[in-house]
Amino acid sequence: MNLMAIESASTVCGVSLFIKGKLIEIDEIFQPRIHGERLPVIIEKLLSKHSVKVEQLNAIAVSSGPGSYTGLRIGMSLAKGLAAAGEIPIIPVPTLEVMNLQITQNGSYWLLLHSHKNMVFSQRFNSGNIDSEIECDVFDLGKYKPLFGFNLDSVCGSTDYEKAPPSSKNVGELAMQHFEDWVEEDLNKVTPNYITNFNLGIIKTH
Repeated sequence: MNLMAIESASTVCGVSLFIKGKLIEIDEIFQPRIHGERLPVIIEKLLSKHSVKVEQLNAIAVSSGPGSYTGLRIGMSLAKGLAAAGEIPIIPVPTLEVMNLQITQNGSYWLLLHSHKNMVFSQRFNSGNIDSEIECDVFDLGKYKPLFGFNLDSVCGSTDYEKAPPSSKNVGELAMQHFEDWVEEDLNKVTPNYITNFNLGIIKTH
């Protein structure tokens, strides 16, 4: 499978290119508020460097949230633009599952991503499997143990959690694993999961 994967849900700004199911290059920057400027440049560079046209891809995978409103909007807009140009589908990939892919932990644990102020997106996993709905709530260190996450230094100490940053590489790998279940041909149906306390009832989970 030929696939381009985009990660923009947090301070990670990244793109990975997979050809015939294998990662051939990843370009990621850990810096806030650069997605609008840098993502198009990275995408163009990777496609040009490897002489790949968008229409030669089987799909565009993109981190679908939760996460930064601006980052998700930029990443999804770019993914839709590429998919429309190449007449190919999109594979939306849940951000917390992207982070979870790198964790090897037996038993129950929590994955958190900072939202804003003292609010965090959270989801419980058990030995790698989803074990709860996604929540957006006030951070409470006593509740989330053991804790993995990213961008949490504004709500707790760096030693209170194990870092698990999202990566475009994991976006691509999950997209290929779940292609049949997650692929979406109708681009109008693909939207970021802006999860808040006000729309928990309409979260689309995988």
